[in-house]
Amino acid sequence: MHLCFIRFLVFQFLFIFAAVDAVLDVSWWSSVAQLSTSNIHLPSSTKSICRELQGLSPGQANFCELFEDHMPAVGNGAKKAIEECEYQFKNQRWNCSTPPEAGVIGPIHKLGTKEAAFTYAILSAGVTHEIGRRCRLGMLKSCGCSDTSKIPKDVAPDGVKDDWQWGGCGDNVDYGIKFSKNFIDVREKETMKRSETHGRSLMNRWNNEVGRKILKRNTKAKCKCHGVSGSCNMKTCWMQLPTIRQVGEILEQKYRTARRIQINARGNMQFESQPDKRNPMKKKRAVTELVFLEDSPDYCRQDRQHGTVGTKDRICTKDPGAPNSCDILCCGRGYNSYTEDVVYKCKCKFQWCCEVVCQQCRNQTEIHICK
Repeated sequence: MHLCFIRFLVFQFLFIFAAVDAVLDVSWWSSVAQLSTSNIHLPSSTKSICRELQGLSPGQANFCELFEDHMPAVGNGAKKAIEECEYQFKNQRWNCSTPPEAGVIGPIHKLGTKEAAFTYAILSAGVTHEIGRRCRLGMLKSCGCSDTSKIPKDVAPDGVKDDWQWGGCGDNVDYGIKFSKNFIDVREKETMKRSETHGRSLMNRWNNEVGRKILKRNTKAKCKCHGVSGSCNMKTCWMQLPTIRQVGEILEQKYRTARRIQINARGNMQFESQPDKRNPMKKKRAVTELVFLEDSPDYCRQDRQHGTVGTKDRICTKDPGAPNSCDILCCGRGYNSYTEDVVYKCKCKFQWCCEVVCQQCRNQTEIHICK
């Protein structure tokens, strides 16, 4: 009965995707992200689900079967990555090519643009983050807390000068990175064998690694004080991952400064403008830069071929300086306006004992919708 229920969920997911507008040729991570909504601890029947999930490469399907208990974590990491993409670009013409409440990213990932660069990086970071977090919580069979034994004992965490020691249970970012490389990058290694997709596979692997590097570099020590009567005679420190919001904000800035690459005659990736070799800092920063191969399409109008949903019916503001300004977001097509009554709680008072009583107030708000 349990097996039938899981199969039913998978087919429901695939049916939902098929019902979404044809502009959404969903990516594999949009499919896997739906696993997070089921809250199922997958049994041995995962093997059938791994083969049925839309978009997995043969290598990914194999990893799915070998690490069945990891798949809800992969799904949740992918779901959080999609949500973060939507948050970072909610006021832009490109809003992750995501229709309202669809929870998927359209086929923009098929183009070698800087938007695809961001999605690959945030996905890789999201999966790494969720795997590392669940290792700490003891939810995965093959990993546990982070290993602090390899950190030199004389290297103190930032801002910690007094007596301290490594302890507690930290997020296992190293295991998360290892699993992410194996599960996510394997599809790129498989497609690199085809000459027509070789360059794009190199781009994807680079951006996957950027997401993981940003996560790793922003994993910091968190410490807890120990002592009598609240004193801090000793600190116990462990490694803690940054939030996905922090990673998303960093990657959004990287998106703005993404660098164009080209594939040389030897089949290797190189920047069109190489970093100054005399400046080691610039060369070091280059390894965390997002890269892209081709120009972005016009995101103003729906384009089924390129997987863009356009800006028609998007809410905008008349403020010319806002990122979602009607002048920018509507692409010169103009907008329609209407007034909406908004009901909200107001004049709240604490009433003894123990209740907060509020009145209902109404406010008229002007809404602007792109034509």
